[in-house]
Amino acid sequence: MKLRILLLILLLVPTQVFSMEVFQYVDESGTVHFTNVPTDPRYRRLQGGQKKRSYIGKDQRQKILGLIEKEAREQGMEPALIKAVVRAESDFNASAVSSAGALGLMQLMPATAADLRLSDPFDPEENIRGGIRYLRYLLGTFNNDLVLSLAAYHAGMGNVLKHGRIPPIEETQIYVERVLRFYKGYLGKKAQGLPVFKGTRPTGEIVYTNRPEKYSNLPLKQFSE
Repeated sequence: MKLRILLLILLLVPTQVFSMEVFQYVDESGTVHFTNVPTDPRYRRLQGGQKKRSYIGKDQRQKILGLIEKEAREQGMEPALIKAVVRAESDFNASAVSSAGALGLMQLMPATAADLRLSDPFDPEENIRGGIRYLRYLLGTFNNDLVLSLAAYHAGMGNVLKHGRIPPIEETQIYVERVLRFYKGYLGKKAQGLPVFKGTRPTGEIVYTNRPEKYSNLPLKQFSE
Protein backbone atom coordinates (compact mmCIF):
# COMPACT_ATOMS: atom_id res chain seq x y z
CA MET A 1 0.00 0.00 0.00
CA LYS A 2 2.84 2.41 0.87
CA LEU A 3 4.46 1.67 -2.50
CA ARG A 4 1.22 2.43 -4.37
CA ILE A 5 0.81 5.73 -2.51
CA LEU A 6 4.42 6.72 -3.25
CA LEU A 7 4.04 5.86 -6.94
CA LEU A 8 0.84 7.90 -7.17
CA ILE A 9 2.59 10.89 -5.60
CA LEU A 10 5.47 10.57 -8.08
CA LEU A 11 3.02 10.41 -10.99
CA LEU A 12 1.15 13.53 -9.96
CA VAL A 13 3.91 15.81 -8.67
CA PRO A 14 6.14 17.58 -11.24
CA THR A 15 9.90 17.25 -11.15
CA GLN A 16 11.39 19.11 -8.18
CA VAL A 17 12.74 22.57 -8.94
CA PHE A 18 15.92 23.64 -7.21
CA SER A 19 17.82 26.88 -6.81
CA MET A 20 20.28 27.60 -9.61
CA GLU A 21 21.50 30.83 -11.17
CA VAL A 22 21.72 30.75 -14.96
CA PHE A 23 23.86 33.12 -17.03
CA GLN A 24 23.76 33.94 -20.74
CA TYR A 25 25.68 35.77 -23.41
CA VAL A 26 25.55 36.04 -27.20
CA ASP A 27 28.89 35.79 -29.02
CA GLU A 28 30.01 37.54 -32.21
CA SER A 29 28.48 34.86 -34.44
CA GLY A 30 25.09 35.20 -32.78
CA THR A 31 25.38 31.92 -30.86
CA VAL A 32 23.63 32.01 -27.49
CA HIS A 33 25.54 30.49 -24.55
CA PHE A 34 24.06 29.44 -21.19
CA THR A 35 25.89 28.34 -18.04
CA ASN A 36 25.56 28.21 -14.27
CA VAL A 37 29.32 28.84 -13.93
CA PRO A 38 30.13 32.10 -15.80
CA THR A 39 33.77 32.23 -16.89
CA ASP A 40 33.43 35.15 -19.29
CA PRO A 41 32.64 38.75 -18.25
CA ARG A 42 30.05 38.94 -21.04
CA TYR A 43 27.73 36.57 -19.17
CA ARG A 44 24.66 38.20 -17.62
CA ARG A 45 22.37 36.56 -15.10
CA LEU A 46 18.94 35.57 -16.36
CA GLN A 47 15.87 36.09 -14.24
CA GLY A 48 14.81 32.70 -12.94
CA GLY A 49 16.04 29.82 -10.84
CA GLN A 50 13.88 30.35 -7.78
CA LYS A 51 14.64 28.37 -4.64
CA LYS A 52 11.17 26.86 -4.65
CA ARG A 53 8.22 26.73 -6.98
CA SER A 54 6.40 30.05 -6.80
CA TYR A 55 2.64 30.20 -6.56
CA ILE A 56 1.10 30.48 -10.02
CA GLY A 57 -2.06 32.55 -9.86
CA LYS A 58 -5.17 31.72 -11.85
CA ASP A 59 -4.68 34.66 -14.23
CA GLN A 60 -1.05 33.72 -14.94
CA ARG A 61 -1.97 30.08 -15.50
CA GLN A 62 -4.74 31.08 -17.90
CA LYS A 63 -2.31 33.29 -19.79
CA ILE A 64 0.12 30.38 -20.14
CA LEU A 65 -2.67 28.03 -21.25
CA GLY A 66 -3.66 30.60 -23.87
CA LEU A 67 -0.08 30.79 -25.14
CA ILE A 68 0.04 27.00 -25.36
CA GLU A 69 -3.19 26.94 -27.38
CA LYS A 70 -1.84 29.58 -29.77
CA GLU A 71 1.65 28.14 -30.26
CA ALA A 72 0.49 24.53 -30.49
CA ARG A 73 -2.10 25.25 -33.16
CA GLU A 74 0.35 27.38 -35.15
CA GLN A 75 2.78 24.44 -35.21
CA GLY A 76 0.14 21.79 -35.87
CA MET A 77 0.35 20.14 -32.45
CA GLU A 78 -2.41 19.04 -30.06
CA PRO A 79 -2.62 21.72 -27.31
CA ALA A 80 -3.62 19.10 -24.72
CA LEU A 81 -0.29 17.31 -25.22
CA ILE A 82 1.74 20.48 -24.70
CA LYS A 83 -0.28 21.37 -21.59
CA ALA A 84 0.50 17.91 -20.24
CA VAL A 85 4.23 18.31 -20.89
CA VAL A 86 4.33 21.77 -19.28
CA ARG A 87 2.44 20.53 -16.23
CA ALA A 88 4.75 17.54 -15.80
CA GLU A 89 7.91 19.56 -16.43
CA SER A 90 7.39 22.78 -14.47
CA ASP A 91 3.80 22.91 -13.17
CA PHE A 92 3.40 26.14 -15.18
CA ASN A 93 6.30 27.89 -13.40
CA ALA A 94 8.03 30.01 -16.05
CA SER A 95 11.03 30.59 -13.74
CA ALA A 96 11.67 26.93 -12.99
CA VAL A 97 15.22 25.57 -13.08
CA SER A 98 15.76 21.87 -12.41
CA SER A 99 18.68 20.28 -10.57
CA ALA A 100 20.05 19.33 -14.01
CA GLY A 101 19.80 22.93 -15.23
CA ALA A 102 16.69 22.61 -17.42
CA LEU A 103 14.99 25.97 -17.91
CA GLY A 104 11.51 27.44 -17.94
CA LEU A 105 8.03 26.12 -18.62
CA MET A 106 9.06 23.23 -20.86
CA GLN A 107 12.36 22.65 -19.02
CA LEU A 108 14.69 23.01 -21.98
CA MET A 109 18.33 22.16 -21.37
CA PRO A 110 20.70 25.08 -22.03
CA ALA A 111 22.24 23.38 -25.07
CA THR A 112 18.77 22.75 -26.53
CA ALA A 113 17.74 26.35 -25.84
CA ALA A 114 20.89 27.51 -27.62
CA ASP A 115 20.23 25.22 -30.61
CA LEU A 116 16.72 26.67 -30.80
CA ARG A 117 18.26 30.17 -30.61
CA LEU A 118 16.13 31.25 -27.68
CA SER A 119 17.20 34.64 -26.37
CA ASP A 120 15.39 34.17 -23.05
CA PRO A 121 14.29 30.64 -22.07
CA PHE A 122 12.35 32.09 -19.14
CA ASP A 123 10.07 34.05 -21.46
CA PRO A 124 6.85 31.96 -21.52
CA GLU A 125 6.03 32.49 -25.19
CA GLU A 126 9.59 31.87 -26.37
CA ASN A 127 10.02 28.79 -24.18
CA ILE A 128 6.72 27.24 -25.29
CA ARG A 129 7.45 27.93 -28.94
CA GLY A 130 10.92 26.39 -28.63
CA GLY A 131 9.70 23.41 -26.61
CA ILE A 132 7.03 22.60 -29.18
CA ARG A 133 9.59 22.82 -31.98
CA TYR A 134 11.84 20.42 -30.11
CA LEU A 135 9.02 17.96 -29.40
CA ARG A 136 8.00 18.09 -33.08
CA TYR A 137 11.59 17.30 -34.00
CA LEU A 138 11.57 14.28 -31.69
CA LEU A 139 8.26 13.07 -33.11
CA GLY A 140 9.77 13.28 -36.59
CA THR A 141 12.88 11.43 -35.46
CA PHE A 142 10.86 8.60 -33.89
CA ASN A 143 8.29 8.30 -36.70
CA ASN A 144 5.50 9.89 -34.64
CA ASP A 145 5.96 7.40 -31.81
CA LEU A 146 4.59 9.59 -29.01
CA VAL A 147 5.85 7.41 -26.18
CA LEU A 148 9.44 7.26 -27.45
CA SER A 149 9.38 10.99 -28.18
CA LEU A 150 8.29 11.77 -24.63
CA ALA A 151 10.97 9.46 -23.28
CA ALA A 152 13.57 11.24 -25.43
CA TYR A 153 12.30 14.64 -24.26
CA HIS A 154 13.00 13.54 -20.69
CA ALA A 155 16.03 11.25 -20.91
CA GLY A 156 17.66 12.43 -24.12
CA MET A 157 17.44 11.15 -27.67
CA GLY A 158 20.63 9.12 -27.36
CA ASN A 159 19.25 7.06 -24.49
CA VAL A 160 16.12 6.13 -26.46
CA LEU A 161 18.07 5.32 -29.63
CA LYS A 162 20.41 3.13 -27.61
CA HIS A 163 17.61 1.04 -26.05
CA GLY A 164 15.00 1.27 -28.81
CA ARG A 165 12.32 1.83 -26.18
CA ILE A 166 11.74 3.79 -22.99
CA PRO A 167 15.13 3.60 -21.24
CA PRO A 168 15.28 1.52 -18.04
CA ILE A 169 15.32 4.70 -15.98
CA GLU A 170 12.60 4.74 -13.33
CA GLU A 171 12.22 8.52 -13.38
CA THR A 172 11.72 8.51 -17.17
CA GLN A 173 9.22 5.66 -17.02
CA ILE A 174 7.22 7.54 -14.38
CA TYR A 175 7.51 10.75 -16.40
CA VAL A 176 6.05 9.18 -19.55
CA GLU A 177 3.08 7.75 -17.67
CA ARG A 178 2.54 11.07 -15.88
CA VAL A 179 2.45 13.01 -19.16
CA LEU A 180 0.05 10.47 -20.68
CA ARG A 181 -2.19 10.75 -17.61
CA PHE A 182 -2.23 14.56 -17.83
CA TYR A 183 -2.73 14.38 -21.62
CA LYS A 184 -5.80 12.22 -21.14
CA GLY A 185 -7.15 14.67 -18.57
CA TYR A 186 -6.70 17.70 -20.82
CA LEU A 187 -8.32 15.90 -23.75
CA GLY A 188 -11.48 15.39 -21.71
CA LYS A 189 -14.16 13.62 -23.76
CA LYS A 190 -11.75 13.34 -26.67
CA ALA A 191 -9.56 11.05 -24.54
CA GLN A 192 -11.67 8.06 -25.57
CA GLY A 193 -9.87 8.21 -28.89
CA LEU A 194 -6.40 8.61 -27.37
CA PRO A 195 -4.34 6.14 -29.41
CA VAL A 196 -2.06 5.02 -26.58
CA PHE A 197 -1.93 1.41 -25.43
CA LYS A 198 -0.48 -0.31 -22.40
CA GLY A 199 0.84 -3.83 -21.97
CA THR A 200 3.10 -5.87 -19.72
CA ARG A 201 6.04 -7.96 -20.90
CA PRO A 202 6.66 -11.42 -19.38
CA THR A 203 9.50 -9.78 -17.43
CA GLY A 204 7.01 -7.46 -15.75
CA GLU A 205 8.14 -4.41 -17.71
CA ILE A 206 5.21 -2.10 -18.55
CA VAL A 207 5.03 -0.95 -22.17
CA TYR A 208 3.26 2.17 -23.46
CA THR A 209 2.87 2.84 -27.17
CA ASN A 210 0.80 4.63 -29.79
CA ARG A 211 2.23 2.20 -32.37
CA PRO A 212 0.58 -1.11 -31.37
CA GLU A 213 1.74 -2.79 -34.59
CA LYS A 214 5.24 -2.78 -33.09
CA TYR A 215 4.06 -5.10 -30.32
CA SER A 216 1.96 -7.65 -32.22
CA ASN A 217 3.01 -10.46 -29.84
CA LEU A 218 2.11 -8.51 -26.70
CA PRO A 219 -1.47 -8.23 -25.36
CA LEU A 220 -2.29 -4.51 -25.27
CA LYS A 221 -5.17 -2.53 -23.85
CA GLN A 222 -6.00 1.12 -24.47
CA PHE A 223 -4.39 3.32 -21.82
CA SER A 224 -7.28 4.45 -19.64
CA GLU A 225 -5.89 5.12 -16.16
